[in-house]
Amino acid sequence: MNNLYDKYKNFYKKTTQKDNKNHLNRWVVSYADFVTVLLAIFMVLWIGSNFEISDKVLAHAQKQVQQEQQEQKQSSCGPNHLIDGVKNPSDSDEIKVIEFEKTLNELNIALKDKKDMQIIPQDAKITIRLGEGVLFDEGSAIIKADSKKALDILIAELKKNDKQIRVEGHSDNLPVKGGKYSSNWELSSARAVNILSYMMSNGIDKKRLSAAGYADNMPLATNDTQEGRAKNRRVDIIIIN
Repeated sequence: MNNLYDKYKNFYKKTTQKDNKNHLNRWVVSYADFVTVLLAIFMVLWIGSNFEISDKVLAHAQKQVQQEQQEQKQSSCGPNHLIDGVKNPSDSDEIKVIEFEKTLNELNIALKDKKDMQIIPQDAKITIRLGEGVLFDEGSAIIKADSKKALDILIAELKKNDKQIRVEGHSDNLPVKGGKYSSNWELSSARAVNILSYMMSNGIDKKRLSAAGYADNMPLATNDTQEGRAKNRRVDIIIIN
């Protein structure tokens, strides 16, 4: 019996040791699997957090781009009407230049056959200059009937925009003799006002209009000659851009 016990005792010890070893190996494998799964979970969470940050960065960048585009749009566009497909901001120098050129071109085309109307562009204004004999008889502020046709053409062009219009009456330095007016101040002012009134009666908004009489204070030429005095007797219709 003792020999049999010793035999199986040794066998039992080997079996127990082998089972314990196998049991230990199974635990390590399970732990390794758990660590791997845990690492995978952390990797997924880390990648997800990076995507979230990237989305936030992208959204912020898109927002900045939209704000910049909106600012550019506001700086280049205004609430006023369209001109050739471009909004007309009152504070835009570029658009004002475009308007100025457009108005000037239209006036040159409309008045090309009117040799008695001189178109003078200067800085931010356009002057349409008419000699005394074109519109008035000597010493008179009543517009000639045959001159109204030329004025009608000009008025039709002025209706195409909303620019301010100033009518200026000028004279030479010779005293007024007889007639209704006692001075060149009165005569030049009356001529400017009569032109202004004619424009209003033909559809020009009165808010756009102003009139002034300068008598002989703004001569174009010398008043010492007949030719010079003739140049100084005039009416200037000024379009202000």
